[in-house]
Amino acid sequence: MVLNRRCPVLVLPLLALAGLGMVGCANPGPPRPPSLKLPAFVKDLAATRRGDVVELRFTVPQRTTDGLPLRLTTVTAKFCRAVDTGSCVPVAELPEQNFAVTAKRQPGQTNGTQAGVNQPAKEQADQPNIAVAHDTLPATLTAGAARVLTYRVELYNDTNHTGGFSEPAYAAGGATPSPVEELHAQGSRLGVVLSWKPSARPATDDGIVVLRREDLAPKPKAPVAHKAKVAAPAASSSEKKPVTTHGSSTEPKPAKTKSDAESDIVWLTTAPQPDPLAGDSEASAPAQPVRDGITLDDTAIADEPYRYTAERRRSVQVGGRTMEMQSEVSAPVEFTLQDVYPPPAPTDLNAASFANPQLTVDLIWQPVDTPHLAGYNVYRETLDRNGSATGAKTRLNQVPVPAPGFHDVTAVAGQRYRYSVTAVDAKGNESEPAVTVLGPEGQ
Repeated sequence: MVLNRRCPVLVLPLLALAGLGMVGCANPGPPRPPSLKLPAFVKDLAATRRGDVVELRFTVPQRTTDGLPLRLTTVTAKFCRAVDTGSCVPVAELPEQNFAVTAKRQPGQTNGTQAGVNQPAKEQADQPNIAVAHDTLPATLTAGAARVLTYRVELYNDTNHTGGFSEPAYAAGGATPSPVEELHAQGSRLGVVLSWKPSARPATDDGIVVLRREDLAPKPKAPVAHKAKVAAPAASSSEKKPVTTHGSSTEPKPAKTKSDAESDIVWLTTAPQPDPLAGDSEASAPAQPVRDGITLDDTAIADEPYRYTAERRRSVQVGGRTMEMQSEVSAPVEFTLQDVYPPPAPTDLNAASFANPQLTVDLIWQPVDTPHLAGYNVYRETLDRNGSATGAKTRLNQVPVPAPGFHDVTAVAGQRYRYSVTAVDAKGNESEPAVTVLGPEGQ
């Protein structure tokens, strides 16, 4: 009897079962060819045009084309670029530019040391490697009408073999929006007023201005308390959407407190609007003309340091595709909003006296609508026949009055008084007064 050498050796009592067909050896099948260790195709290549540079970003595959783990120490990427309907030709400049992997770093950071993509095994296990490259466009592709730029990338292993090109990524050639110049920040009681030099080009050529706000001193996130048998709220997207500053309502909005889900980066979109500072004094101020080059960040938190930058973005349609162009980023401006701005003054202050039987004076006024209002202070001065004060101004309330009214029970019959009412916020900032005079007979 001849035994298959691939079968394991069986103990003697089991050999008798072979005649009954109860013992056999599984067929291993045809041998598999050795893996070529080709990196898998890139599926998420993205291209972003900013100024004269196109940033290319993709996730380095962690497996080969035949599904095996990629054990190589270096993967080299080679890019090609096509213009409009032309052929994709290699971009020779890219290997010498800032090409790196941002594993265990924030997106956008690079090491700038080599053209390959480092992939230590431990970092592969922790998170995917993000590769970043920058293509500086020639002058022929940074001026004139918009054109379609098509990019592809090939990944080569350490024996210089590749599995082929990636899916395409698209960017727009042609003239980009002009950069934002002279960015300034100024505080107001409504928030941070941001201004810049308006563009001399039509809006169709320069698009819109987008502001980026970075929190320079983010608060540490508090630990999340877990409670048993409590239904969790409905899930929502954690992506930070752009905030349109100073939108349809011109009324000031309460300052927002930070939550655990908030990011340290906020994007603010802008649109032509009235000057926020022009209408900051009186509620009855006339409407201001709409202008470009200014906006209000009414979500800024007092005493929180921020860094602002600005850029212009324009969408173009070419070759049946809609693509976005971005200008160069402006010079940064750092600003901390100080809570030193008083609230607006109360209006329509009226006084009336009653003798029933003791003289009392009732004051009423229009309430002030502003964030962090602590209440109102009520002052009284005694006047002579000529209207001059005969004594010091006296505050009648010990703590801020919460409602827009006051009942003075210390007035003396036959005296002439001047009453003043101010609004005060939580930081003690006090507004200009609203004033009224009450004569001896209530005149």
